[in-house]
Amino acid sequence: MRFHYRVSVILINLLLKVLRGVEKQGKDYIPQKGGALIASNHIDIYDPPLIGCASPRELYYLAKKELFDNPLSAWLIKKFNAIPISRGSFDRKGLKKALEVLSSGKTLLIFPEGARSKDGNLKELKLGVAKLALEAKVPIVPAYLDYSKNWLKAFFQRRKIIIKFGSPLNSDSLSQIPKNREGYRRIVQEIMQRIKALKET
Repeated sequence: MRFHYRVSVILINLLLKVLRGVEKQGKDYIPQKGGALIASNHIDIYDPPLIGCASPRELYYLAKKELFDNPLSAWLIKKFNAIPISRGSFDRKGLKKALEVLSSGKTLLIFPEGARSKDGNLKELKLGVAKLALEAKVPIVPAYLDYSKNWLKAFFQRRKIIIKFGSPLNSDSLSQIPKNREGYRRIVQEIMQRIKALKET
């Protein structure tokens, strides 16, 4: 973990402890080395740093291309490993970069719903997460976030932020699944079930 990333994780954890409190579960499910995908539900813009502060490894993550339009914000999120991706289209360049990250043994955070959920319910997952995992031959770790977006109200109610990681779909079992649309659907259905199970426990 690079120095500026590690310092940021420490500071974010301290800030969250004061503002909200955080409950973290299952971080040992994240492989200690080698490429891995973390697939999480998506609530708000704070999700990448929240999951990042709970992960024992430095994370890379896919971010919508529009966030890179502002030079200042683009510089900042690039410092914390954001990879631009176009939503609503097949972004070959973004997916190639994501594959390079995974193939080099790093951990990539992805929000397979493709956009934030307005009502907190898990939406249908995009197939890209399955394609990435099969191409890079890496495990998929499901993750679940739960927190109120009303930070002031949550502060006074002392409502904790919940961050959970679950049992991964390992690369050996994934390798038995065909690299086609039906195979990708099987994988995302399994990811969805595992994220839902984290929500219910």
